[in-house]
Amino acid sequence: MKFRSRLVVNLDNLSFNYSQIKKMAPQSKVLFMVKADGYGHGMISIVRYSVCELGIKDFGCATIGEALVLREELNDLEFDIYVFSDIQLELLENAEIYLKRRIIPVISNVSELDYILHTDGFQHFPICLKFNTGMNRLGLDPSDASLIINKLKQHRRGSIHHLISHYANASFPMASNERNIAQRDRFNELKNIFREAGIVLERTSQANSGCIEQGYGFEDTHLRAGLMMYGPTSLLPEFSSSGFFQGKTVSSLETYILRTFEVKAGTPIGYGSTLCPYDGLVAILAIGYGDGFSTRYAGAHLYHKGFEGVITGRVNMDMIQVLFPIEAKDHIKAHEIFTIWGKQDGDLLKFSAETKTIPYELFCSLLPRIPRVYRLH
Repeated sequence: MKFRSRLVVNLDNLSFNYSQIKKMAPQSKVLFMVKADGYGHGMISIVRYSVCELGIKDFGCATIGEALVLREELNDLEFDIYVFSDIQLELLENAEIYLKRRIIPVISNVSELDYILHTDGFQHFPICLKFNTGMNRLGLDPSDASLIINKLKQHRRGSIHHLISHYANASFPMASNERNIAQRDRFNELKNIFREAGIVLERTSQANSGCIEQGYGFEDTHLRAGLMMYGPTSLLPEFSSSGFFQGKTVSSLETYILRTFEVKAGTPIGYGSTLCPYDGLVAILAIGYGDGFSTRYAGAHLYHKGFEGVITGRVNMDMIQVLFPIEAKDHIKAHEIFTIWGKQDGDLLKFSAETKTIPYELFCSLLPRIPRVYRLH
């Protein structure tokens, strides 16, 4: 059956990106962030490949629901799952899920820690603590470190399974940005406080993608790779020279041309009767906001067979109009496959910059109506 639109996921590129991280930090383990359905790439297939082919054993989700889906769909595989934000720990049914399904909540406040320490069944449960070193989002207050140490000792807990923090500005230079330096120093202080108190830190991590790209965070046991595993850089364009990572975009967004027709300057097309600014060729593509291709993308440029086109008029629910120069009329035809991003190096970042969005959002916005297709070559 002819496809309408699809996101083609190249698993070889995922393997390449992982190998680049391992070359940079061969002693570090990777905690692979797969929240939001693997950043829109299909969490189940991404995790299965990562466990079976890459040997990754640690994964991060945002919600307990995501973690539970992983456990249910991949119950034949051995790996650890962390829930980083929406843990809902104090709901009785969720506590049972954590205990019985080997899912680790990332604890961000003292009341959650108290629940773990005082609830039957959690006596030997791994404790993962996240401290706020400057993100000012979720996280324990570093000033409560002594209080937390006392609580752990009172309950005969001599170790922390994973001590975590998170950089707020890793898209800026790690070596010179004052906030990054301050967060790094605070996390190192916290590690020293716990160790000096006799608390064993089994695992530690603070480095997210932008940090890893710049060669920082390798002193910890784990690196928390997110966007970089899917290819794009996390660094702001003006700081791209600070990075040592050259990833390959994992996915290509493909659709096809429904129809082409020639237009004269001033011809109205689509909802609102937008006037074409010049003589040209209109290609109607089979993708729209019903697929997660936002109305905000109107005016962005797309490329096909060496010709530059512009999304003209409104983005529709099921299609868009792309205006090409008239010289394209003998080259661009109906029913051809049309790649929106992923065909050439840098085209995703270029589209992201032009639409004033970020790669995370481009990936995650794609709706289930666009099937994910997996390839190895």
